[in-house]
Amino acid sequence: MKRAIAVLLVLVVASMAFADGAPWRRRRRAGTRPNRRAAAIVTPDDWPSEPGSPRDVDPERFARALNDLCGWMPPSRPETWTSYILASAAEFEIDPFLLGALAHRMGRCNADSDHVEGLGLTSIPRNMYGDFLRHGVLTYQVRVNGAFEERTLSVDRFPFSEHQLRRAEPNLYFAAAILRAWRDQHEDLAELFEQAPHRHYVSHFVWGDRVQSDRAEDRILTDRRRLLQYYGVLPVPPPIHRLGVDWAPPLDGAPRVISSWIGAERADGSRTHRGVDVESVLGEPVRAIASGRVNFAGVDLPGHRNSQDNLTAEEIEAVPRHTLGAGGRYVCILHHPEEGASEGTPNPGWLRSCYMHLEDVQVRHGQEVTRGEAIGTVGRTGMLRSAPHLHLELHGPEGLMDASVELAGFLIGHRPPD
Repeated sequence: MKRAIAVLLVLVVASMAFADGAPWRRRRRAGTRPNRRAAAIVTPDDWPSEPGSPRDVDPERFARALNDLCGWMPPSRPETWTSYILASAAEFEIDPFLLGALAHRMGRCNADSDHVEGLGLTSIPRNMYGDFLRHGVLTYQVRVNGAFEERTLSVDRFPFSEHQLRRAEPNLYFAAAILRAWRDQHEDLAELFEQAPHRHYVSHFVWGDRVQSDRAEDRILTDRRRLLQYYGVLPVPPPIHRLGVDWAPPLDGAPRVISSWIGAERADGSRTHRGVDVESVLGEPVRAIASGRVNFAGVDLPGHRNSQDNLTAEEIEAVPRHTLGAGGRYVCILHHPEEGASEGTPNPGWLRSCYMHLEDVQVRHGQEVTRGEAIGTVGRTGMLRSAPHLHLELHGPEGLMDASVELAGFLIGHRPPD
């Protein structure tokens, strides 16, 4: 009786595995769940076309760009990892800038990264690919003339083991091969499995056969744009001229996604949000959105008039984090619009931008800064629960202004219903 039940369970599991019509057991990354609120903020149609990559990649330039993306690396690591990325990308005909972005987004440039859902630099879930990657061969199927045809990739340079996946070179090697398989399969997968709308096959690297959200690919492709920008082939978008000021993106790799808007409730409804939050990662550079003069560089201290407490970078660092108010470490810049600001728009006289929750402050009070200049880095100072992000405020003579309107195009997203 027990044997019959066991056989029945095997048959049920097998039928569930192939219920979608695919002649293989569905691949899925354990422990990954979609964030429905985040998925509603931005859709695939909101994004412009992704920029292409250069055909011939200069290793020295790529190494410098990778170092800029990761934030900091030991002296020899950028060149070493660049050699791994370029060699694996060439072997499996994968975009090296995508592979570099994947290493940053999935493993934060940590070769020994260990997540619930994956291992190593690109967070590869070994169990997910165990049935498809054996004896040095990656096997997958694509549909040709209505029938599935088996394809294979030789991946025999390293054993597909937990130990090897914790090393940078094997991890990047297997990631490139897996990306190649997903690229070959992704059109067929759209017919076999119910998919959340998405733009790129890299979503399957995150989710498996069935994509449940496009937000992970948004973030990976943002890192790819940053890498292209640091490499020097993706220019900073031209400024937006509005209210007599030339505005620039506050973060690299624009457009960037707004995760919270002005007026949202904070502190259980005791106050409201005074700016917009922009999705970002710890340590990435924050840039002045327009030229002007720093009129505050310091910290938010509850009960103090912060405008009188300008501090040096060393003094800011010395303030205990647990004493900081909600704004944390922050910078404000005063901008003076040109006369005759815009057709039909009166000159506001002055505007001020403020950048909060910074990890590092890189400017001082009274300093003149130019549009696009780095003024600090993304942090989570002043926060209790939130992930690192940039809080951006705009002020004018009439009060708070909406950065999602003034910087539309550089910042994207749809405000969710209250």
